[in-house]
Amino acid sequence: MRRRLASCASFVALGWGCGLIAAGPAQAAEPPAAAVQGDTDTLVGELVVTARKREERLRDIPVAATALGDQQLRDLGGVPTLQSLLSNVPGVNFSNTSNQVTSEVSIRGSGTSRATAAESGVGLYRDGAYLGGGYQGGRTFSKADFFDAQSIEVLRGVQGALNGRNAVGGSINIVSARPAQGERSGYATAKTATNQNREGILVVNQPLSDTLALRVGIDEMKQDKGFFYAPITGSYFDAQKTDLLRVQLGYKNGPVTANLLAEHGADQLPGIMYSVFILPGTNATYPKGVFDDKYNMHWNSPSTAKMRTNYYEFVGGYDLGFATATLTSSLRERHSQNAFDADGASPQFEAQALAQGLVAPGRAQADPNAGGLALDYSSILYNDLHVVGTRGGRLSWLAGVEYYDLNDTVKNILSRTPTPANPSRGTEAIALINFRSLAAYGSLGYDITDALNLTAEGRYTHDDKDIDSNRVDYGTGAPSGVGFAFTNGRTSSNFSYNVTLGYRLGDWLTYAKVGTAYRAGGFNLGLGDPRAPIPVPPTFGDEDTRGFEIGAKGNITPNIFVTAAAYRNDISNVLVQTQNGCNVGNPACPVAATNFIYNAGDARSSGVELEINGRAGFLGGVGRVTLGGSRQWGKVTSGPDAGKSQPQRPDWTSTFNLNYRHPLAGDADGFINLKGSTRGGGVQEIAQTPPLHDYQIYDLRVGATKGPWEAAFWMNNFANDSYIVFESVSVRRFNIPRTYGLDVTYRW
Repeated sequence: MRRRLASCASFVALGWGCGLIAAGPAQAAEPPAAAVQGDTDTLVGELVVTARKREERLRDIPVAATALGDQQLRDLGGVPTLQSLLSNVPGVNFSNTSNQVTSEVSIRGSGTSRATAAESGVGLYRDGAYLGGGYQGGRTFSKADFFDAQSIEVLRGVQGALNGRNAVGGSINIVSARPAQGERSGYATAKTATNQNREGILVVNQPLSDTLALRVGIDEMKQDKGFFYAPITGSYFDAQKTDLLRVQLGYKNGPVTANLLAEHGADQLPGIMYSVFILPGTNATYPKGVFDDKYNMHWNSPSTAKMRTNYYEFVGGYDLGFATATLTSSLRERHSQNAFDADGASPQFEAQALAQGLVAPGRAQADPNAGGLALDYSSILYNDLHVVGTRGGRLSWLAGVEYYDLNDTVKNILSRTPTPANPSRGTEAIALINFRSLAAYGSLGYDITDALNLTAEGRYTHDDKDIDSNRVDYGTGAPSGVGFAFTNGRTSSNFSYNVTLGYRLGDWLTYAKVGTAYRAGGFNLGLGDPRAPIPVPPTFGDEDTRGFEIGAKGNITPNIFVTAAAYRNDISNVLVQTQNGCNVGNPACPVAATNFIYNAGDARSSGVELEINGRAGFLGGVGRVTLGGSRQWGKVTSGPDAGKSQPQRPDWTSTFNLNYRHPLAGDADGFINLKGSTRGGGVQEIAQTPPLHDYQIYDLRVGATKGPWEAAFWMNNFANDSYIVFESVSVRRFNIPRTYGLDVTYRW
């Protein structure tokens, strides 16, 4: 079934692309836009982005990039989560922990750091302000970040020179819609979906004077049920709730622009979930194997995930005549919580396994009441000031400074059943992290000829990171375990650069570049159970990457835009995640495994990417299609893991997005949007097992617009494809089944 769907989708997408090419310049250049209301979206190559901290057309920047503009976001029904980007960007992989607090994205095989305190391998930006960092939620965006977005920019490849540390695989910048002077506008959306999901969104843009405007946004969502259920506690793992309020005040007068944003978001998110799944012959306690249902897990400890953010942002600009200065300041307060069942079982589940004869004689099962709670409070202060200018028509330049300050308080609580031999109720690990970073950066670009440009970019970064950590008995407060109490600090200095040679030939831009990026080292906070077979090192060092890339972008026809790139990354002291050897049924340590980071040695990765964007008239309507694909390779080249494939790096990915709009009766239009993403090959962990499971996920959205009204029916994972998103020696986790719903929007 899945192969038939994949073949059908590929046939449709390729057939559409061939139709665009066959249309040729004469037909494709003049789609019947006048016949379709609202078809005023800019061609992809003409989209304006701020990838190099200045406004430029996407076609003019020598970097592999994907940009989603306002109209594309509307066609998709928005991009509500980081995972939603998968179906739009080639070379991207989403590390799904079932929990948005700890999940993260990787680009071009950049390292992932699931459920650890390591930095993301991708630079995370909102309106140009860096917001990554911290134990939980520091490797992903919050739901509020995607709300009322104007555009989303994804840069692939090392971006350390201008976009800072951790931009090893690339960077993502979400650009919020801003208040507009002289324009009374807005929209209201009502949504209903499966699992008793209902949501209301209201955004109002109101001018206050000729120079001042207000933009207010509200998002209220609640989902009472889900697919994953805990019958013992009577709760759903994937129930959700969102409360969001955003207020912006925009000012524009002559050379001065300023925007002040304040936002509060509170989310109940799908909790950590996994079901016990032990195969015969793999576990001494359960030699015949034992498993729980993938949708009904017999947990007796609650699974809840919460994230609350307060975000304050100021962006100001001043036109100096010879240059433009921009100041970006932000303060982000993030509270995260994850509660989970540390053994994934219950007394009822273990009694059932014992009654069925699945427990080996003389073997003791795990503590069925083991639970866990991870709490994190982080405060991130970010300031950036840069000046951009040109001189003489051939020279472009940029100079800037950046300051980043993270304060993070982390608590990890593991509870247990007291016994006469061990009366402890559990342990509480506490860590205080301070991370201060100061950077200066700049770039110079020179047009050697009208067609040939040379650009050099550089950044000097100085990082200071300190930690105070301790672990105590949850009941008595006495120290618990050896090696858990420590105070440590580390200082790093790094110079990252990027040198690019670009050559323009007609509508085509070709380029070759070499650049570096820097992923800061740090500390492992979750030191886990003291019985663990593999001790967790408290620290890990920096990771450095040098990347080489060649690429081309341009038009095959006036309405078909192509981006192609090939790259190679050489990585020193690659950061890799592994586990401490605990697992359900392990007699030595029968609790859930603890993830940690270590430096595995040197590594090399490479790949090729292709993205095709087209637009044309077809059967009286207007359509757009985006096809993307990547093929990736990578190995650890030195150290004890030499020869192993890098984890969380698929061998190949593909994406497509087909949007078609056709006039109906009167001023009504009908539309359909079909998008999909596929993944194949790769491994989850550095141990090379288990594999990354292949998937083919397709989403459908159909509807109509009439005047200011729009109604759309949507279905995500409409083929109801099921695959394993995480697997270990004792547990596994599945993706979300098919969901569907109806949205109604009114715009003015």
